[in-house]
Amino acid sequence: MQFMTLKNLSSKGGECYFHGIPYAEFDRTGHWSVYSLIRLFEATRYSVSWSNDLLKKDIESGVYGYVIRRQKFKFSQMLHDSVSLFSRFLPKVSQKFLGVGNSSLIVQNCLFDHHSGSSKVFAENITLMVRRDIERKRTVALPSDLKLTLSDIHRKPSDIWPSKSVFPKALQDKPLYTMSICVPYSDTDSVNHLTHAMYGRYYTDCATNAIKAGLYRHFRDDICWYPVLELDIDYTGDVAAGETIEVKTWQGETPQKLYFETQRKGDVINSATFVYGLEQSKKNRISKL
Repeated sequence: MQFMTLKNLSSKGGECYFHGIPYAEFDRTGHWSVYSLIRLFEATRYSVSWSNDLLKKDIESGVYGYVIRRQKFKFSQMLHDSVSLFSRFLPKVSQKFLGVGNSSLIVQNCLFDHHSGSSKVFAENITLMVRRDIERKRTVALPSDLKLTLSDIHRKPSDIWPSKSVFPKALQDKPLYTMSICVPYSDTDSVNHLTHAMYGRYYTDCATNAIKAGLYRHFRDDICWYPVLELDIDYTGDVAAGETIEVKTWQGETPQKLYFETQRKGDVINSATFVYGLEQSKKNRISKL
């Protein structure tokens, strides 16, 4: 049976209807995991964009690709509190282009519950994609026909992201927790690079380890018991299967903000800011076996 259905497709967006939430997408505490939500948005973005003839033609040429440079997420508290293993929740994810630059596209995805028919947005994802020449590994301008199709979208990336900074750079005076990982093949994509969603999973595990080590203020239990409200990720490089990375975390001036950084041989390839709710879920929900 087909797990998702595409509807209302156009050159500027569309909708993706999912027929349930797989068991594997819930974390060890029985919550819909952040990294699975990232993959849900990824699946929508890929499927809807592939239905855009201009983008499909550009990608199928084999000369160009679209690389994700930054992502922002906002999550409703209800997503953490109300959606469980036995919830009757049918995800519907909408997609539209939000901004157009000379060589970049900004895509917005919003998550709804199709089962209830509610217009409430449970989660939002904004993604900055850059067109790249695959062989020369450099940024190039968008195709003129694609720019023409989206010419009525006047917002530029700088309007949505006025600052490139995701988190403070000075680490020398911060108490850190560091976790080393040898990237497995099962966490990589078709070009053998670590998938975007796996950074979210590594950061979640790193945060729980940091809690166990007593690094954070306020948080005393598995981080999955606390709701993620916002997430901002900056992608500056990539890593392949078999390579070893170091995931570092520290806490901001307010306990809600947790910062993360992924390094490979001392070079930063990814950085992120998580904003958590301070009140954890009640432990009477059904967790995974």
